[in-house]
Amino acid sequence: MNGERKVGIIGLGNMGSSILSGIIENKILKEKDIFVFDIDEKKLKNLRVNKGKDNKDVVKNSDIIIIAVKPKDSQNVLEEIKGFLTSEKVLVSIMAGIKIEKIENIVGKDRPVIRMMPNLNVKVKNGIIAYCSNRNAKKYDEFVKKIFSPIGFIFKISEDKFDTITAISGSGPGFLFYIAEEFKKICIEKGIKEEIADEIVKYLFYGTGKMIFETEQEPEKLKEMVCSPGGTTIAGLSVFEEKKFGNILREVINRAEKRSKELSN
Repeated sequence: MNGERKVGIIGLGNMGSSILSGIIENKILKEKDIFVFDIDEKKLKNLRVNKGKDNKDVVKNSDIIIIAVKPKDSQNVLEEIKGFLTSEKVLVSIMAGIKIEKIENIVGKDRPVIRMMPNLNVKVKNGIIAYCSNRNAKKYDEFVKKIFSPIGFIFKISEDKFDTITAISGSGPGFLFYIAEEFKKICIEKGIKEEIADEIVKYLFYGTGKMIFETEQEPEKLKEMVCSPGGTTIAGLSVFEEKKFGNILREVINRAEKRSKELSN
């Protein structure tokens, strides 16, 4: 891959479009070096990057090809493009549950393949992105990190940990949204107007996350800052202890991890 690298994105759903906007907004590549395709023509409208005629056209014109289609469409898309992949073109899959081995069995074991697990929060440029690569793709790690780092925290991990990561960071926003939903319900039940309840929940979660980021203190230490001896926070936290909330959360993660393994297999 010499000179200007060209990136292709197949599929412009939540993930694909977030990756595209991250590349453009952070000027990682020029728009002329980006190629995209989606079967939904409406998603291509108003884009100033190159629009491929089809998936094959994107692959032919790109050095790194990001496959951002639904897992159920993986077989068809990979079969369609495999004849246009070479040992110098890197395939980056963000298809949930699709293992590198399965991709290699379709496109060839000599092809560079990177598997990635981004979570929904890449939409707001604060995602968690785990990735692993086959032996042919390791030399492309740094460039791939450069593409994805503007939309979140990216790190490399062995593929056997992907089900765990899926359960924690992939499903994690859903678990936190559930808690936010319950906070809002409780506010309204206790007579707080809905529009105020909305703002309380938003600031509660945003501000708490910002505290973890900006103070760089351990969550345990931050918790202690809120807990006055004999105060309201300790009274509330005692319910977590009585109900063994830690065990409940572990069960939530374990069940999501188990389901991820079932889907991968």
